[in-house]
Amino acid sequence: MSILLNQSFIPYELGEINPNTTVLEWLRSNRLVGTKEGCASGDCGACTAVIGELVTVNKKDVIQYKSINTCIALAYTLLGKHLITVEGLKEGDDLHPVQKAMVTENGSQCGFCTPGFVMSLFAMYHNEKVIDLTKINDALSGNLCRCTGYKPIISAAYLALSEKEKGSQDFYERHQAKFVESLVKLRNEKDVSLSYAKDQKTLLFDAPSNIHKLSQLLSDNPSANILAAGTDLNLEITQSMKEFPHIVSVNRVTELKQIVDNGSEIEIGAAVSYEDAKSILVEHWPNLNSFLQRFASLPIKNWATIGGNIANASPIGDMAPVLIALESKLKLRKGDSSRVIALEDFFISYKKTLLESSEFIESILIPKPSSDDQLITHKISKRYEDDISAVCMAVNVKSDKSKPCSVKIGMGGMSGIPQRAIELEKALLDNWNSEELKSVAYEALSKEFSPFTDVRASSEYRLRVSAGLAQKTSLIMQGYSVEDLAHYSEH
Repeated sequence: MSILLNQSFIPYELGEINPNTTVLEWLRSNRLVGTKEGCASGDCGACTAVIGELVTVNKKDVIQYKSINTCIALAYTLLGKHLITVEGLKEGDDLHPVQKAMVTENGSQCGFCTPGFVMSLFAMYHNEKVIDLTKINDALSGNLCRCTGYKPIISAAYLALSEKEKGSQDFYERHQAKFVESLVKLRNEKDVSLSYAKDQKTLLFDAPSNIHKLSQLLSDNPSANILAAGTDLNLEITQSMKEFPHIVSVNRVTELKQIVDNGSEIEIGAAVSYEDAKSILVEHWPNLNSFLQRFASLPIKNWATIGGNIANASPIGDMAPVLIALESKLKLRKGDSSRVIALEDFFISYKKTLLESSEFIESILIPKPSSDDQLITHKISKRYEDDISAVCMAVNVKSDKSKPCSVKIGMGGMSGIPQRAIELEKALLDNWNSEELKSVAYEALSKEFSPFTDVRASSEYRLRVSAGLAQKTSLIMQGYSVEDLAHYSEH
């Protein structure tokens, strides 16, 4: 099976490789060593490369370029896509506009992180038309630098985009039609089924093209590991040196990558990435925009899927509390049968869910808000951006004549599962404008939760900060702005 690699229009055979091989490992073993390994966990950005995927815009095939962390992406998940590394940017002796800008603005010192920054800027160069600091910061959100500082790199971003505004086109823009033609041919290579012999055992990788084949495959292989993007699953490969005997990828299943407006609810396919879902989520819940900025770095949001994040059942996953607060449901599928359950019932205990053998998440169903609904989110973490939550709280308030009549609260980081906070809902509803709310909230939380203590926060801290967030929520409900609440800052 093939990919497009850098400036070649001819498909490149990945060859017979271990299905557990990461993109980064494959690149470096094939002497494409510009892409570096730093953390091997998707945190530092030294391994950043760009993938191009076919999307349909106005009934026309175009290529959408996205930055990803190659250290936590498996090589076989790139089948049918276009992979671009730092080696693929310059044309002959002419550097790419992004590379020229980095040189001009002195955006590199030791150089170890530089290829990752360059590739993030390359993706931005292809996706953005207007120079905007917020967009530059978002593009660079997954890249860390220890020695240069970020100012010259940001200056390089401005310079590169200003050159694009003047009408310059790089190799990939000038030859997009040829790349589209090649990717269309690869798209027609539907189902993927590969095997790899190692130490008298066979490792398998399957990537079916539709939901019926996926259902059948999982029914026949109930012990197989389901892979969406693998931003968590692949950490077991890179950090724990685990090897999965049979991986079934869902990222070629068309039905799982769709977003459908069902009138009263939005149905998001389980394999839809966070970045692809962002626009419709923010359209209906504008307050989610700032929350999603803190959710993860852009390369992670480009790759990670909503269904995968839920199925992972992490107690500190940020999206599950939000979806619980919004009274979301899950459509689960096994074979040809489907069932719908409330998301809040999906999580049983730490890393345990209601999923049966061979069953998988098909989609997430989110009720649309009414004009009187308000979604308020809080995230407490040691770093403001690109960090895992110590506490995550999402509050969905339905109001009647400026008075809350219904409150739904989802909590993360407070127990072994993402959980609805029923006692806190009652406390907030009954005492929403009371000066005693904070103490009442603390009592309610103490009855409902026994938070764990770990490197991120103590149990007591989690209880007290959550009570403070309840009070902060009440003040927001009463019309106080975030700026007015600086003394309730999330530190």
